[in-house]
Amino acid sequence: MAIYDPTTPPMFLSGNVTLANGRDKYTYTDETQISFTGAYMTFNVTVENIAYQTIGTAETRSGASKQYNALDIKGGDWLTSNNGQIVLQVVSITNRTETTISFIARDTDMVTYKTYADNYLSAGDIVAFFELSDNRQPMIGGPTVQTFFNTPIAIDKIQGRFAGEEETERYRFEFSSPQIGFNKGDIITVSETSGQFVKFGSPNASRIPLGVVLEKIMNNTVIYVKPFNTIIDNHTSPELLTGVAGEIYYADPVNPGMMTTVPAPGLTPLFLQVKNAIPTKVQSTVENYLPTSNDVLVINNITVFDGSIHLVPASVTALANLVNNGTNNHKVTATVLSEYAAATSVASSSTIGISTIVVSDNNGSTYNPLTATFSDGVNSVTVTFDQNSGVPLIPYPAATNYLTFSASTIATVLNNAFTTNGINLEASAILPGDGPEPSVYGQLMIEATEPNASINISGTDVDVFGNSFVSAMGIPTSTPASAREFLILERLDGGDIMITGAGSYINNNGIASSSAGVAAIIMMLEGVDKEDEVGVNVSVDKNQTVIANTTHDHFVTGINIDYTPFQDGDVIVKINGIEVNVGDGDNAEDSYFTDPTDAAYNIIGDPMPARLIKDISSGDVLIWNPSAAGYALDTADDVDIIYQASSYDL
Repeated sequence: MAIYDPTTPPMFLSGNVTLANGRDKYTYTDETQISFTGAYMTFNVTVENIAYQTIGTAETRSGASKQYNALDIKGGDWLTSNNGQIVLQVVSITNRTETTISFIARDTDMVTYKTYADNYLSAGDIVAFFELSDNRQPMIGGPTVQTFFNTPIAIDKIQGRFAGEEETERYRFEFSSPQIGFNKGDIITVSETSGQFVKFGSPNASRIPLGVVLEKIMNNTVIYVKPFNTIIDNHTSPELLTGVAGEIYYADPVNPGMMTTVPAPGLTPLFLQVKNAIPTKVQSTVENYLPTSNDVLVINNITVFDGSIHLVPASVTALANLVNNGTNNHKVTATVLSEYAAATSVASSSTIGISTIVVSDNNGSTYNPLTATFSDGVNSVTVTFDQNSGVPLIPYPAATNYLTFSASTIATVLNNAFTTNGINLEASAILPGDGPEPSVYGQLMIEATEPNASINISGTDVDVFGNSFVSAMGIPTSTPASAREFLILERLDGGDIMITGAGSYINNNGIASSSAGVAAIIMMLEGVDKEDEVGVNVSVDKNQTVIANTTHDHFVTGINIDYTPFQDGDVIVKINGIEVNVGDGDNAEDSYFTDPTDAAYNIIGDPMPARLIKDISSGDVLIWNPSAAGYALDTADDVDIIYQASSYDL
């Protein structure tokens, strides 16, 4: 792979587009959709005739050849047209050789389309691949730059694509779900409990402000923030960022030069984690894809499979186990996506052009139930769809006298029947659907839950329109059993997955390097005071009950103290609101605390060593003496342990 640091030449490789197809459209409902509804956001692209780039250093994947070629392109890199207008990011790579690459590209935030009302490459276009620097500036360099661009201003257009982020000193945060708890112009920070962005000053909000919200786009899933301090999203060792969003990293007092998320008196706060890592992910695109005895698979410079040494794995699961044997070294975890038999309704295959069951045509005055039988090849169940199915019937929007089932309500009915009767099938709805009223009706998918299960649908009963379940939904009557496995490689800390080796397994069918993940994002803390330790009242040990009625002295109540009291502070025990004596190193008082790891703890009824109150520690158990207290305890008594814990422990 290309090495990404300021002392290594930037990669700049050009080639010819031979395939460019739209993949996923922009579907968000925010205000930016008004100008380009239906525009594509991702594309399937193939580029061929990629010329080698000769460089002056051997610190490359090709070693002594001193060259970059298409094998150096990885997920997370960028490409541009030769006029500098279409700038897309490589999301993932499907196949590549030294001169050809097939991949998925994305118009990130639709910036290209918003700027030029066009982001679509065409066969025959000339494109070039390049990298970004740590501060997201395009690194355009190399001997072919001048001949690639058809106008000198093309490079200015590319730089302008990224300059907006720098000029406004804004940082981009991407989320999987809409962020609605704050608005443009709000000062935000991170919740210490949920890790989500919240308004500064909200309950459980960090005491450290993150910045001002500048923009919310893509249905509030992308947030631009002007940070109050330096943001770091490219930590050189992301595996060291072991905290979660909302936690503070301190200078580790035990390991010089290292960090810890455990606070202690006088520790210097270094960083606030503002967002958890986005894992780097590589997935095979072909089912049951395995290496052969001629292949070598190397992940982050660690050999995980060598066909000349290892037995060829018999399954994708076996290959995943080989990968996971080296996770501690290469930081990558392998899992297996199993896909079994699946059948999906198609609106155009339904006799009425929409995947639905209609059980009434007169607003429910009368009903015409529909019955069908579903089998996994071994077990079967007959299901009736009517007004008593336990789901709401849906009036058809354009003719409300018709009462119908949608894909979602059908899935609910089916899953109840499958679960109750042990059918190895599962139903779900795909929204939006593919026919009229797509947001209402959706598509029904039925999937097998184990490899030997098939999907079989039968029954001649019909609904209001005279359709059986199969003809009403436009779904196949029979789908044979299928067992498909796909290898997934993930680096949860967001670091690189560099895949090298030998043979035909790598660089094919999705098994290619990626840097498309993002390490945990942290913000430098400058001018933040050192952490002060204070005592905090806790209630976790209140309203406790003994494990059984006390019958003898030195009775183990089963109640333990959760935290070590702050600065050897006092510990109060109350029974039904009345304070009782606590032994201060004295096991003859009403009560005392003891260490459950002490050998005497396991001898029923014998005295146990009583802690000094100043030495009571987390996990110590409360012991009760009925003869000293004058009464026994039972399971109806309310026991409160009152004390202060350290703010570092909460």
